[in-house]
Amino acid sequence: MNSGRGIAWSARAKKDMRRTAVTDRARIISKVEQYARNPSAFANQVIALTRSEYWRLRVGRYRIIFKWDQTGDMTVMVVLRVRHRREAYV
Repeated sequence: MNSGRGIAWSARAKKDMRRTAVTDRARIISKVEQYARNPSAFANQVIALTRSEYWRLRVGRYRIIFKWDQTGDMTVMVVLRVRHRREAYV
């Protein structure tokens, strides 16, 4: 991850990923890595969740719920959940 950016996956997000299909999993990981490197490139696929510090990244049928953590000069994208769109907002 260039320019002081990184990705951290929560235990819950890792468990969610194990439940997704292998093809979807690869696509999700790729999109998360691309977004962490260059957030402005995916501006139309990311929104801030209402009254929350969390954000949502859309990857096909899946929604990636994450937050940004600033630690010194490092910015880390903390992936909290990976949910199918029908389950993401419950």
